Amino acid sequence: MVLGNRAGSGGTRRNPMTRVVFLGDGGVEMDRLASALTRIDPDLQISAPADGRLDHRRANGADVVLIAAGVHHIADLGTRVSEASVAGLPVVALLPRTELFDIDPTEGVIEFCFPPYAPEEVALRLRTAVARSGHEGVSRQIKAGELTIDEDRYEVRVSGRKVDLTYKEYELLKVLAANSGRVFSREALLRTVWEYDYFGGTRTVDVHVRRLRAKINDVNHRFIETVWNVGYRFRATDSVDE
Repeated sequence: MVLGNRAGSGGTRRNPMTRVVFLGDGGVEMDRLASALTRIDPDLQISAPADGRLDHRRANGADVVLIAAGVHHIADLGTRVSEASVAGLPVVALLPRTELFDIDPTEGVIEFCFPPYAPEEVALRLRTAVARSGHEGVSRQIKAGELTIDEDRYEVRVSGRKVDLTYKEYELLKVLAANSGRVFSREALLRTVWEYDYFGGTRTVDVHVRRLRAKINDVNHRFIETVWNVGYRFRATDSVDE
């Protein structure tokens, strides 16, 4: 559901388009805030998924996530912030009072707003979060040693060689490579890549990792490392010798 789009104007655009995913409890208040934000800054494009979730299809096209706890507190607020962080997106969180709940303020780029939510302040914090993250106006690429993921082209290359991946293999690799060195449990990868409504077992993750390794690894590179009894992580250095 699109809540706000950039209005056409005859003047020169001063800011690039910023694509905002708005997560909250829905209703008139979200609509009013979104409308106010786009009036203040016509270069904000705001959309709200009907299911209130951030998945990787939406994350691919977003620049920042706006999360509203608002009047009705979102019970899994910390989880949503973590999901945005894993997707590599900055967050602006609207909290009902001066508490961080279960949010880790050191996780990614996070800006906070407290009541009353002035649209001018929220718009400024959205721009600030995007600028701090380096998301705005840059080509979306993830580079790790000889591996490059071009998010605009959905393309993966290792040492210049193009690698053909399935959609899930691509999403799995992107999550791991964007968080180099971070250990993900199989359950966390299922929730992130296969979404909440996936009922397959964690064995699915093992199968996809095995297929992914067969496609991106070679005699000189070992990108994905198994952390026994925990899960997987992307190696900070991909060379076999290091």
